[in-house]
Amino acid sequence: MNPQSFAVTVESTLDDLQNRIEADAPEVECDLVDSVLTLLLPDDSQIIVNRQEAAQQIWLACSDGPARFSWQGGAWQDSRTGESLKQAVGRLLSLRLGHPVSLG
Repeated sequence: MNPQSFAVTVESTLDDLQNRIEADAPEVECDLVDSVLTLLLPDDSQIIVNRQEAAQQIWLACSDGPARFSWQGGAWQDSRTGESLKQAVGRLLSLRLGHPVSLG
């Protein structure tokens, strides 16, 4: 993927993720600035999702540990587990919020 299409794909992904979180978990405060999506949870913990241009990946950071996602087969997939970005964020939010959060 060339750098321009990578940037466009990441921005679209993060924007979509933010919209889905705001719809399915309104108690989570979302802030998307310069390709960094910060999720502030009611327990004051954070989940950070941002792009890493050099690696052409999306990285997720939280107290549960980091994850790195690469574009494979039309979706962002965790390089270790195969879990999609949406699945991973939904799982983490479900655990932290105590109710199911499905991000599609």
